[in-house]
Amino acid sequence: MKESNMTVDQQIIQKAILAYYHAGHAQYDPELYRKILHPEWKLFQIVEGNLEEVDRDEFCDWYAPEKFDPGLVWETDIFSIDITGDVAAVKLSIQNQKVKYIDYLNLMKIDRKWWIVHKIYHEIQQ
Repeated sequence: MKESNMTVDQQIIQKAILAYYHAGHAQYDPELYRKILHPEWKLFQIVEGNLEEVDRDEFCDWYAPEKFDPGLVWETDIFSIDITGDVAAVKLSIQNQKVKYIDYLNLMKIDRKWWIVHKIYHEIQQ
């Protein structure tokens, strides 16, 4: 998204996603995720036809620093940020040389801060 066409809240959300969500992936730093994923955050995914729920702590464990692969280069492209009042929906792609995901993130503005509260995604086979 072009920043010049964005509202202030869209710019805040975009910067936060890049600084914490994207960087959390790129640096395998769970502390960055904790700055944008609400403590009650949930990921919903389909595994072998079944709906599974993942909480923030389990997700952060997937990106623990000891699992860092310096050879992976992560890229994030934000397609849309739709805001109504204190809720927002973001569609983005996040990928590296091995995986590509289309993420749908729901955010809520709580105590003047935008938090990701929910995520679903689709993995694109490369």
